[in-house]
Amino acid sequence: MKKLIGKLLGAKSGKSVETKQMATPDISRVIKMPAAPPVTAAEIPAPAPEPELAPETADPNELADRAEAAVDAMASQFDAWMEADLHRLMDAWQEAKQPGATPEAYRTVFMCAHNIRGAAGSYGYPAISRLCGSLCTLLSETHPGENAALINLHIEACRAAFIGAGKGDTSQSMADAVCDALEQSVAAKAAHK
Repeated sequence: MKKLIGKLLGAKSGKSVETKQMATPDISRVIKMPAAPPVTAAEIPAPAPEPELAPETADPNELADRAEAAVDAMASQFDAWMEADLHRLMDAWQEAKQPGATPEAYRTVFMCAHNIRGAAGSYGYPAISRLCGSLCTLLSETHPGENAALINLHIEACRAAFIGAGKGDTSQSMADAVCDALEQSVAAKAAHK
């Protein structure tokens, strides 16, 4: 985090930043504006005085510490957010596996998995991110009624990974093994299409 903020501050101060001038397109031929009425000098307001700005003295380490503290403050909410996202995924799957499910129901499962895949890594659940990535791949090649057992395995593995998160190296090794097996199963399904 500190390196990132250091780079941003370096870019802001003008160090090693290349700017490219771009010509402003002339859109006057496309948008016809009515002529503005003439304005007299008395009608033009005086410019407001610019406030004096304090010199930039932000310490990159202090900014990084503040950013890390903000993330740590939100970390207590990550579990609740992940649990809510997983419940939405499970509810969507319950709907999609009903007889006569529509492609839209499967699309909802896909969107839930896609959202979890993007957020799970940031929440500290890399195995769930992998599982949902694999589930997205599977769902992109699935029509309603197909691959129900494999979809169900992915969703149950997400639940297990959530419950087992932070329980030690054995739990992480187990989650990685499950991810590997499911990713291979999805790859095999895709190869047979």
